[in-house]
Amino acid sequence: MKPLRIAILGAGPIGLEAALYAATLGHEVTVLEKGRVGENLTRWGHVTLFSPWRMNHTPLGKRVLEGTGVRHWPADESYQTGFELLRSYLLPLSVSPPLRNRILEQHQVLAIGKDHLLKGEKIANASRLDSPFRILARNPSGERLFRADRILDTTGTYGCPNRLGSGGIPATGETAAHDRVSYELDDPLGRDRERYAGKRTLLVGCGYSAATSMKAMRRLAEEATGTSVLWVTRSTENHPYPILLDDPLPGRAALVEEANRIASGGAGGIQRLPGREVESIRPLEDGSLEVHLGSAKGEERHLVDRILANVGYQPDRALYAELQIHECYASSGPMKLAAALLSQGTADCLSVGGQGAEALLNPEPGFFILGSKSYGRNSTFLLRAGFEQVRDAFRLIQGRSDLDLFVSTETIPA
Repeated sequence: MKPLRIAILGAGPIGLEAALYAATLGHEVTVLEKGRVGENLTRWGHVTLFSPWRMNHTPLGKRVLEGTGVRHWPADESYQTGFELLRSYLLPLSVSPPLRNRILEQHQVLAIGKDHLLKGEKIANASRLDSPFRILARNPSGERLFRADRILDTTGTYGCPNRLGSGGIPATGETAAHDRVSYELDDPLGRDRERYAGKRTLLVGCGYSAATSMKAMRRLAEEATGTSVLWVTRSTENHPYPILLDDPLPGRAALVEEANRIASGGAGGIQRLPGREVESIRPLEDGSLEVHLGSAKGEERHLVDRILANVGYQPDRALYAELQIHECYASSGPMKLAAALLSQGTADCLSVGGQGAEALLNPEPGFFILGSKSYGRNSTFLLRAGFEQVRDAFRLIQGRSDLDLFVSTETIPA
């Protein structure tokens, strides 16, 4: 087929694999990255991934790097931190011959539209594909317009956190306290130690991110006098984390075991406050925060130095507000994929795959949402599922249901 102009939004693990796939097929590829290659990984790079190395790379990427002289790889069943995955795989891949000069860092996508077409015109009509996409991006020099025949949005969700307040909206005063609230997976034992050592922290959340933070904070409390944590969860369960029998991911199993132990019996420096929600936050003149928590028993007041909000993330849907995207009303992910994920009826990310090519289709032809962003507010995404999505998206783009460059050994173009 005739080479297409393909724009990849985001230079993370899924974006780079998508760009490599497109370049291998001979398309004109441009990757637009808001920050640097693997930007989000640098923000939680101290964390060890649950999934082993064999699930966090593709045979295509490995073949490309071996062609550049890389010969030493981690053991298939070994586990890397985000930083290790970035250094050993993503950064070398980003400068490999197929991707060289195709990645534009410091290019933030502001909006996407269609040449000469408004959102409400030619509704769900395949002829919209005849009009190229318009991508408005901003770089340090100003704004720049790009055009593309196909777009793969792999921007993820990490930069778009949920809010603390009841009902998912900001708590009263949350915005004013933004400089003392973190929504990321901070590193209390390393880079962010000064923020938390010897301080009283309100940790909010009951997912794996909160469990990871709590594990680090427990150790910090042992090392730094005066460190304490109030752990707020909406759940009132004695063991809020579900246990998967014979969990094939030992890191996840160990984290769940420790989180449930702390939840039920506490730990040095950590006090759990179950069944609470953040109602209001008020910054005080001494630099502390007055936090009001609501529960079935009424409202209570606490004084803390900082808030660590591990309350999840959601997709930034503003990018494609002018495109015809059918979104799930619960997860905010693309509707077909959201329905397929819901039908799985499981919280185990290992049992959730790519769901097939048809699940990636939107009313807007030629526009694909891949990676963690495609899961919306659902947190069960694994890189392995994203790699399957890349393969499936290009099966649709190429019109070849048997296309699979992850198993093919065809020559990679320089």
